[in-house]
Amino acid sequence: MRTGRLIETGLLGLRRRWKVVLGVGGAILLFVFGTLAIRIVLWASIPYRGYGGAYTIVEIPEGAGAARALRLLERHGVVKPFAHALTYLGMTGRSRGIKAGEFSFNRPMTPREVFDKIIAGDVYYHKVTILEGLRSDEIFDHLSRYGFGAPDGYHEAFQDVSLIDDLDGEAVDLEGYLFPDTYSLQKGTGPETIVRMMVSRFREVFGPDRIEAAREAGFTVREAVTLASMIERETAHAEENELVSSVFHNRLKKRMRLQCDPTVIYALAMRNAWDGNIRKRDLSIDSRYNTYRYFGLPPGPIGNPGGGALAAALEPAETDFLYFVSKNTGRHHFSRTLEEHNRAVWEYQKKPYRLRRLARTRKESRKN
Repeated sequence: MRTGRLIETGLLGLRRRWKVVLGVGGAILLFVFGTLAIRIVLWASIPYRGYGGAYTIVEIPEGAGAARALRLLERHGVVKPFAHALTYLGMTGRSRGIKAGEFSFNRPMTPREVFDKIIAGDVYYHKVTILEGLRSDEIFDHLSRYGFGAPDGYHEAFQDVSLIDDLDGEAVDLEGYLFPDTYSLQKGTGPETIVRMMVSRFREVFGPDRIEAAREAGFTVREAVTLASMIERETAHAEENELVSSVFHNRLKKRMRLQCDPTVIYALAMRNAWDGNIRKRDLSIDSRYNTYRYFGLPPGPIGNPGGGALAAALEPAETDFLYFVSKNTGRHHFSRTLEEHNRAVWEYQKKPYRLRRLARTRKESRKN
């Protein structure tokens, strides 16, 4: 009897000790997990910025999972290193749906905001500005410098005239139809997509109203774009567009040669013979693009005109000007007669050249 009581008493003591042990262990676990939870919440909710510049761009490669994305973000100072970061991402469902691309960060952000941005695919777009009047080969070189493919990679897309077959049935390429503008391009955007974007933008600007205006002016779309490309290459100031256009319109009506230097430059560029200088002998090269030798418009655009030049080609100023000459300031002097034009050529071209040559000669003689 006494032995039974002793056993019962021992068991009760053992239970009490286990309860104490379990209570202490539970408290410790609760403290550990509570502390971890607090650390995770603080890490996830406190904005962080560990990069020094105004912004940083992080490229997440195709197929990267949460672990690799996290390492890249930590390396660039976007997310603060934390041993339990993947635990948080897994618990909140942010370890899935990681998008590839470049992501720009320019302010302190919480890890929650950072990964929401990446999962949403809020990628960085490069702003690439294409200047008015550039030839297509110049445009492709420019895009290549921004990292959007090699110039040769645009050859096939450039010859896809199906994009404009309803506008220009004579086109053999897209010269003239790559509209100059500022484009937002995601890294990796290919030549075909970029060319389609530029042609689509041209169609927005040169819509049905302008197509009808060209028809009323007696031009095909190709002729209107060709004239606009010449205007664009001749002018450095948009306010002269209509004046230059009036000279070309007036000369066409009088069946005079257009004598447009940029058409000769284009002919030379087609032969890989353009070195940045136009010489007197170049004005006689045998090319249909040489408007010093052949009457009328050249066979196609010599560059890619902007909206202002396209409008000016169809709406010239009302003048009786037949000539213009550069003042070497980006602006031109316009003349009605050949005699007046020759005086302007002397004043703005020949006389300054002779004065510069005389000054060089005097400087060299003083040295000797």
